[in-house]
Amino acid sequence: MMKFANFQLKSTLVRAGILMGCAAVFGVVLTLAVPRQVHAIAAALVEVTNTTANPAVTQDISKQASQIVHLTTLGKANVNPATMTQLHQYFSGGTFGPGYVVPAGQNLVITSIEASVIAAGNNYLNLYDNTTIGQREYWYLPNVGLTQLQFPSGFVYPAGSSVYVYIGGEGTTQMVVDVHGYLTAN
Repeated sequence: MMKFANFQLKSTLVRAGILMGCAAVFGVVLTLAVPRQVHAIAAALVEVTNTTANPAVTQDISKQASQIVHLTTLGKANVNPATMTQLHQYFSGGTFGPGYVVPAGQNLVITSIEASVIAAGNNYLNLYDNTTIGQREYWYLPNVGLTQLQFPSGFVYPAGSSVYVYIGGEGTTQMVVDVHGYLTAN
């Protein structure tokens, strides 16, 4: 009788082990299968529409070629100290647009300025826009040569703004100014 009870106990334990093993395998299979189905359902519910007014950004906006803006004094900033000069957009191939105005619905973020001073002296450069009173920025540039000014976070000109420079110094100052930036939605 003892042998029979021992055999039944072993048989019951084997069946229980097989049952637990099957349950574990079923749980693993279920765990692996569900995320794919959930992902498929979520992907079906998400739809991205890429419009100009609401773009789906896939890279840093400042690196997109269509958003980059290069403004210049047209290479002829032999400016009377009492005159402001509106900057013009420079296009590849060496052509220039009319006096630049930030397009409606966008902001211009200026990230760098290059100023080529032609004659040494007490030269300075002011940056203005047509929507504020007074200067936006001011730099003293006493040396001949190229000065590069970097603004990693940039500063913003709102829609409808024109970008002007005021170049001053001793007598008539010669300076070529290039402004670099990018457009971003309001």
